[in-house]
Amino acid sequence: MRNTPELSHDGVDALARKAGGRVVVAAAAVTATGALACAVCCVLPFALPAVALASACGIIAWFAQAQSWMMDLALVAVAAAWLWVGWQSLRSKTRPAKSTLFAMGCATIFLVLAISWPILEPSVVRLLAS
Repeated sequence: MRNTPELSHDGVDALARKAGGRVVVAAAAVTATGALACAVCCVLPFALPAVALASACGIIAWFAQAQSWMMDLALVAVAAAWLWVGWQSLRSKTRPAKSTLFAMGCATIFLVLAISWPILEPSVVRLLAS
């Protein structure tokens, strides 16, 4: 006589539930892997440009808000640089180098263009549109 325990009806049900649980877990894992593959393959090419565009628009909006105080900062920087060049020139009793005057002239011209851009923009857009 063998010493094998007899499985009761409850034991068979428990084994079936345990095996069924494994099947459910395996099916869920396969489904999740399939969903991930679809997301990478199909959804990501559509979603990635939208995310990049939203991020770029957020950065542009920040620059638009920062424009006024950045313009003030640029005005102070260019004025301080001109004062520094003048002070150094008076102190050393020499003329500034041509390259210094050229760089400061370019900075001043760009600053004037940036400050007057709201006035110039409609004319430039009209010129480019025609």
